[in-house]
Amino acid sequence: MRRRLALALPIVALAGLCTVAWWRSHNIGPVERGARLAAERGCLSCHGPAGRLADPDGTLGIGSVPSFEHDDVTTYAKSEGEIREWILDGKPRRLREEKGAEPKPVLGMPAWRDRLSPAEVDRLVAYVKAVSDFDPVPDAVAAGREAAARLGCFACHGPQGRFDTPNPGSLKGYVPAWSGADFPELARDESEIREWIRDGSPKRLRENPVAAFFIRRQAIRMPAFGDRVSEDEVRRITGYIVWLRGGAPPAS
Repeated sequence: MRRRLALALPIVALAGLCTVAWWRSHNIGPVERGARLAAERGCLSCHGPAGRLADPDGTLGIGSVPSFEHDDVTTYAKSEGEIREWILDGKPRRLREEKGAEPKPVLGMPAWRDRLSPAEVDRLVAYVKAVSDFDPVPDAVAAGREAAARLGCFACHGPQGRFDTPNPGSLKGYVPAWSGADFPELARDESEIREWIRDGSPKRLRENPVAAFFIRRQAIRMPAFGDRVSEDEVRRITGYIVWLRGGAPPAS
């Protein structure tokens, strides 16, 4: 009996650890997963934070590697479908079918078809779109996104507020994306979003012993902006977050 118990305990402990690991990571969104995948597969080695523009004016025939900045991405890809084609085929059909006299450059985008799963391609597309601000936002929420950028929100929440930034010591190990499945656990409604902005956390979580423990323990803590942010800015940022989560744009 003791022998069986001794054998069972490590298995139960391992199962418990696996369950906790799954629980802490399964809600990480596609944008963050795409960012991690881009780093793992070497995308950032070429494109980097600002690209590797080896031959920016094209005179050497070397070719250039664009960054993931908005102007570069929208110049090379006219749609989400073309971002996907760049990843899968190394170039969208529109450009492959162009007839030109210029020789093929030395540098070229590799084709990842059959090397990435459909889910991995989806994650990379989501990452490129987010980090490049590829899609326009409605005028009703554009001011909210601008306010969030001005106040430094995207430094921790990532471009567009869509990243699950690693945060050691926090309950799940990351800062939940505004668009993520974890966000409602932190902000149940618009009033709690306002509390996060003004006070650094909502009263509900500050009064919960477990939540309060992790709020104090985490490395990255939400700052309390207090009176440093205007009521209009709070309203606009809240409206942007609600829209990002699929809600209707606020009335102007």
